[in-house]
Amino acid sequence: MFKLPMVIIYMIIAFNITAFTAILLLNVLIINSPIAKVIACALTIGAWALAYINRDKVVTIF
Repeated sequence: MFKLPMVIIYMIIAFNITAFTAILLLNVLIINSPIAKVIACALTIGAWALAYINRDKVVTIF
C-alpha cells in the first residue's frame, strides 16, 4: 500500500492559484478589475490555508 499525503495535492492546486493571482496582479491578463484581484487574493489565501489544515491527512493508493 502506498500512502499519498494530501498536502501534495493541495499544494499543487494552491500553487496554480497563486501563479494565476501573481499574473493577474502584474496586469498581464485582460482583467483589470480590483474586485477580481481581491477575490483572487482571497482564493489564494484560502487555498494555502486548506493545504496547511490538511497537511497531516494521507490517502492510501492501491
